[in-house]
Amino acid sequence: MTKAKEMLYPVGVENLFIAFMTGGKDSAGELPTYDIEMYELPTIETIGIAGAPATVRKWASNKIFVSATKNNQYTLTLDHTSLPVEVKDKMHGKTPVNGVVFDSSNLTEYPYFAIGFIAPLNDGSKMARWFPRVQVTTDDESYTTTNDEATIPTQQIVMTATPLLFNANTKVDFNSARTTAEGIKAEDFMAQVICDESQLASLVPDTGGTGA
Repeated sequence: MTKAKEMLYPVGVENLFIAFMTGGKDSAGELPTYDIEMYELPTIETIGIAGAPATVRKWASNKIFVSATKNNQYTLTLDHTSLPVEVKDKMHGKTPVNGVVFDSSNLTEYPYFAIGFIAPLNDGSKMARWFPRVQVTTDDESYTTTNDEATIPTQQIVMTATPLLFNANTKVDFNSARTTAEGIKAEDFMAQVICDESQLASLVPDTGGTGA
């Protein structure tokens, strides 16, 4: 039996990957580009993923002729231990001056970035995922006095993943248990933001052959 036919299940979650879009936005005319620096952070406690599907049905001759589903966005709820202040500033589009940033009540379009993670499966295989177009929605904070019980508080960021303007992709999944993933690791998938089919050739290992 191949791994693709086995009953596999996740047994945790590994690091968080964040790559910021160059210029903070994408366009309809070309694939987005991302800054060379990618953040890999061991900070995920829980990441919740909730879609917002809408179903359209068309009836004909007293039967459902078409039943189609569309999902325009995902709500990502990240419970984490900590994020670097540099990352949080970039998420909010802030450029510190003398260590200071300002928030206002003005209408603001936050920068877009990609969020990814790896989830190991029970047999040693791994699932990896990219959300290539994400914005911060809310960034909840709390500060509590210390006491006799030493604890590290959990912090939460809520983000929204929406379709890329170029190809309407909202998430990209890799699973090393799939038969077509032979020779490719989850870490290879996470080495760059994969957001379009045209990038898949870069995942194929180079065997070093010269060909016939």
